[in-house]
Amino acid sequence: MKTESQWDSLKWKSRRGMKELDLMLEPYVNDYLPQASDQEFDEYNTFLDCTDLELVRYLLRRQTPVDPLVVKVVNSIIAYHEKILKENIG
Repeated sequence: MKTESQWDSLKWKSRRGMKELDLMLEPYVNDYLPQASDQEFDEYNTFLDCTDLELVRYLLRRQTPVDPLVVKVVNSIIAYHEKILKENIG
């Protein structure tokens, strides 16, 4: 179980200042990660060590990450947004 301080730090680290990233990362952090395991929390935190440009390229599927951990997090974020989109459309 993560502390409130760890959550606050992760939320702050997720705010990248790039609209495209903020729109993808903030809902994921606020809606999905609270139910995720500590391992997923830590993996996401590591994922945030990537540069903004790398994150945009990965999340828009313009580039495939080399690191399998990053691939896992990218796939989780994309799956989360696809699920939300399906729920809201149909």
